[in-house]
Amino acid sequence: MRFVFLLFFTLAFLTAQSSDPPADSSGLDKSLDPCVDFYQYACSTWLADNSIPPDQSSWSRFDELQERNRAILRDILEKASVNDPKRSANEQKIGDYFAACMDEKAIDAKGIAPIKPDLDRIAAIGNLAALTNEIAHLHATGVSVLFDFGSGPDY
Repeated sequence: MRFVFLLFFTLAFLTAQSSDPPADSSGLDKSLDPCVDFYQYACSTWLADNSIPPDQSSWSRFDELQERNRAILRDILEKASVNDPKRSANEQKIGDYFAACMDEKAIDAKGIAPIKPDLDRIAAIGNLAALTNEIAHLHATGVSVLFDFGSGPDY
């Protein structure tokens, strides 16, 4: 039994080791000494090649990844929204929902009408009690005004 366990463990270890992709070292600045400034060694090439986009306040590899994921998801949704009889029922539901939300002509035609009642309520605030009531109303509808409650890990 021990032999079978040892054999299984060894095979699992070797399989895991052989399936690891090679590390990408193209972003490393090998002209710098990692023992002196590891951050510059590891990140200076990427930083030089990736300036902060004008519509962003910061930019990192994670932001780059998030934008790439958004583009992939948008492509999936746009393909699902094409009226194709080969679509599955789920693809049709997803595509139709996406298409309905992306009807920019209809959205532009409505203007501010969908939020006019909210804007009118806000414009009618004339005293502290009305402000307090509106803040409570907005929080009840899921809009975090002035403050928010939540939980998270310690800093």
